[in-house]
Amino acid sequence: MERVEAARKALSKPSPYGPDLDLSSFRVAAPGYSAGEPPRAVSSSVKERVGIDVSRASYVQVGETIFARVLAERLFREYGVVVKPLSKALKEDGPAARVAWSLIDPATDKYTAYAYLYGGEAGYYVYVPPGVKVDVPIYTCLSLFTGEEVQFAHNVVYLDEGAEAVVTTGCLVPHGVKGGLHVGLSEFFVGPGARLVFTMLHAWGEGTHVRPRTAVRVEEGGEYVSYYAVYSPVASLQTYPRVYLYRRASAKLTSVVAGTGPGVYDVGGGAVLLGEGSSAELVSRVLGSKGSTIVSRGSVEAEANDVKGHIECLGVMLDPSSTIEAVPVLKSRVERAELTHEAAIGMLSGEKIEYLMARGFSEEEARSILLRGYLTAETPGLPESVKGEIERVIEYVVRHALG
Repeated sequence: MERVEAARKALSKPSPYGPDLDLSSFRVAAPGYSAGEPPRAVSSSVKERVGIDVSRASYVQVGETIFARVLAERLFREYGVVVKPLSKALKEDGPAARVAWSLIDPATDKYTAYAYLYGGEAGYYVYVPPGVKVDVPIYTCLSLFTGEEVQFAHNVVYLDEGAEAVVTTGCLVPHGVKGGLHVGLSEFFVGPGARLVFTMLHAWGEGTHVRPRTAVRVEEGGEYVSYYAVYSPVASLQTYPRVYLYRRASAKLTSVVAGTGPGVYDVGGGAVLLGEGSSAELVSRVLGSKGSTIVSRGSVEAEANDVKGHIECLGVMLDPSSTIEAVPVLKSRVERAELTHEAAIGMLSGEKIEYLMARGFSEEEARSILLRGYLTAETPGLPESVKGEIERVIEYVVRHALG
């Protein structure tokens, strides 16, 4: 009851970052469950906008309706991996009930409080048993279907000791849908010696507000690799995932933000180095175009000796009507910490464009080559299927940025 009361008090508590929203302007839909297939318009948009074949997804949520997936049963038969709606897992799976809401405080801000009180625990639960290495990506999909509703999703991913898995989530609105609010809460647990690769592809729409809240705990010797991309117009997007790293744990967070249109993109991430020998690298690539406003935040905090952290933020202005702001923060409470950052904002180099044009490329081809190289951030360990999706995203961004 104390948690419920704290959440109620937080319903008017704004986030410290990003535009504040009036939540009463969005309609909360009743949660639903379907044994059928998602609407065809959603399936085709998922494939076209985030590159995921819905027939390969183990979890699909459209608005507040969850669609049962045969693939989730196959993952369980072949690997013992559990993929199910979190609302069911909280009743049937002890680990889910034990860890849910242990990394994210419902009273963090009005969005977490709103989801805690009214979200009905929509969202997915993934559990990978100890030592199991899943060699196929686990696909999930979250789609808004109308521009009037709020979509809640509370996702819990739990990799037990020594487990390895790749989870890819596509978040989108179908073509023609404008407006709406997506509130996605994600709690990830990476056990000792485990490895989680998480990719998230966002293709929202004009007028859509997005408020993801993510927290990750990486135990001793564990590894967390994140690739996050947003490449669509939004009304506003604000996210600041936090990763807590214990002894000899490591994390790499890569984000690609292609801002377009008069929206606000307030994105970033933070790493807290709690254990000796832990390390974190935060890399962002940011494009500002067509009047977009982008704030790229990054922070690394050292709480233990012999740790390393690095922040890298590079921004490219594609027109003079946009704004990019980089906010790196380094903080240490110990002596033996190595924390660094680098940030740069500018335009595509005219000298390099001329160099390529002198070798036979047109100006558009030269700009495309430079932009593609700029957006490509090395993320080691990604499976080929995920690399293919990322390359498709980069091609999409380059094509639309120069179009």
